[in-house]
Amino acid sequence: MCLLYQLQQAGMQQGDELILLADNNEQFVDVFWAALLGGIIAVPLSAASQNAAYKRVLSVTQKLHKPFIWASESSLQHLLQYADEHQLAEMKPLLEKQTLISEQIQVDKNQAASADILPQDTAFIQFSSVSTGEPKGVVLSHHNLMTNIRSILIGSAATQDDVSLSWMPLTHDMGIIGFHLSPLVLNTDVYLMSPELFVRRPNLWLDKISEKRATVSASPNFGYQHILKYFKAEKQAHLDLSSLRLIFNGAEQISATLCAEFNQTLKPFGFRDTVIFPVYGLAEASLAAAFTEPTAKVQSIFVDRQQLQLGDNIALVTVDDADSLELVLLGTAVPETQLMVAGDAGKELPEQTLGHVFIRGENVTNGYYDDAQLNAETINQEGWLDTGDIGFIYQKQLVLTGRFKDLIIVNGQNYHAHDLEQLCEALPEIGQKKAAACTIPGNNGEALAIFVTYKGELSEFIPIANAIRGALAKDAGIEVAEVIPVSAYPKTTSGKVQRFILSNHYIAGEYADTLAKIKQLSSADAASDTSAEGSIEQQLMQICKEVIPERTIAPEDDLFEIGISSLSLTQIHERLDQLFPDQVDLTDLFDYPSIAQLAAFLEQNSQKEE
Repeated sequence: MCLLYQLQQAGMQQGDELILLADNNEQFVDVFWAALLGGIIAVPLSAASQNAAYKRVLSVTQKLHKPFIWASESSLQHLLQYADEHQLAEMKPLLEKQTLISEQIQVDKNQAASADILPQDTAFIQFSSVSTGEPKGVVLSHHNLMTNIRSILIGSAATQDDVSLSWMPLTHDMGIIGFHLSPLVLNTDVYLMSPELFVRRPNLWLDKISEKRATVSASPNFGYQHILKYFKAEKQAHLDLSSLRLIFNGAEQISATLCAEFNQTLKPFGFRDTVIFPVYGLAEASLAAAFTEPTAKVQSIFVDRQQLQLGDNIALVTVDDADSLELVLLGTAVPETQLMVAGDAGKELPEQTLGHVFIRGENVTNGYYDDAQLNAETINQEGWLDTGDIGFIYQKQLVLTGRFKDLIIVNGQNYHAHDLEQLCEALPEIGQKKAAACTIPGNNGEALAIFVTYKGELSEFIPIANAIRGALAKDAGIEVAEVIPVSAYPKTTSGKVQRFILSNHYIAGEYADTLAKIKQLSSADAASDTSAEGSIEQQLMQICKEVIPERTIAPEDDLFEIGISSLSLTQIHERLDQLFPDQVDLTDLFDYPSIAQLAAFLEQNSQKEE
């Protein structure tokens, strides 16, 4: 209440919007609850020191109605600098006037009176995309949230004996609703770990589960993959994971193979094969839409990848079939939520028929922030919300095959296809060509592919592909798995690109020969590692090979152009900081993007110190 008093002294009233850029979980919780108690609408956003995060904050600021901003002095200065560098200087007066500097807030003994809150009042706005273009805010009321929290607790068989531990960001619906509000309603213990700490020290997550005897946690696919990459069984003899009851697995396409590998690796440490809990959720549902049985093993089926067009009857095949594609069952609708798979006309389809996934219920948002057109396109007159996902029902359980709408989910993060496409098409290397972004199956989950209209020689396509990888890595923090040349796009009769058909063509292997030729040409162009043994350059090469072993790297290669995600970037920086303490900031990797440049920078710093 003392913090709410300070917010009100700054001019905030009930119904005002507050962009929350918290430096840590403790600060986030304090400010979030101060806002809720005052009827101030919280808008949680990431405070990450990356261009994609800065641009998103400015985009959301423009979208909202003159919001206040909670931020550190450092975050504000980064935003002002970004505005200067990207022709957004007109926003600086607003930023300077409306920002509350966290270091300057002096909490005294004065206390504010809480607001009278009604169930239908907006609790907070979840901007579900980390993309860089037009932001889309999911408006969630107190009634939406409480309805879904009850469903989550029932569907997960939660009890007051549960102990939750999570590294999911509180700016994500799984973090704030699943692992803050839900345990709070149940009045159970919850431990929060920062996502940045998980990225740097993934095994610490397991250590803390063991230490705190946690029963419930969560991780999307990439979290399991990250653990397995660094897990050394011989160093984990102390680990006891027998307390775990559930680990929610959602936020992106679930890999049955990865789940099985995770189960097998951790089995000697008391990890049961019923712990991984496949779920389906989205911000529009206030998080949860469908759950599997909390005591069941991960279940999957194999389908014919050649029959994945809308309206197709799904053909089941065996694991040995040349065209088999394994898909995980995601369960049935959670209590108080309805779910159906329908055709283009909105009519429910029979089981094992591919269609659009719709949801309806008291937990489902009434619409997006200040976007009547999107609301009309997404929510029909009967109250069914089109999730944008494509799937089918198998033995009463939901199975997803991909996305129809332009939302792309990679590593648990959301991006809008047209925003990524605009970043690509702004590149001089692209010229008049067009780009289409969609997800494809990766090694352990969803991956990003960019399809570019191109009819020239493949050898001349490689610089275009490199430019696209570099731009999306730097400006959106996302790794591009494949850049694929195509002669034309499949389109609807109205001329809209059908991205899911491009993805289906990839799954069917139609681009395999082209990609093999591009890989061969790229490998032939790659320079060999001539770094001197023991040199800084050689040490940097080793770090990069360990973090991104799937990429062929030469000292002069731009790391962003070969394809590097924000997750890999953070891991590289962590290793660098261990090897060269306090000598490399994360931003230095943008200024010196090749191993040779970074090595020269470090050598120059070493000479100055001497």
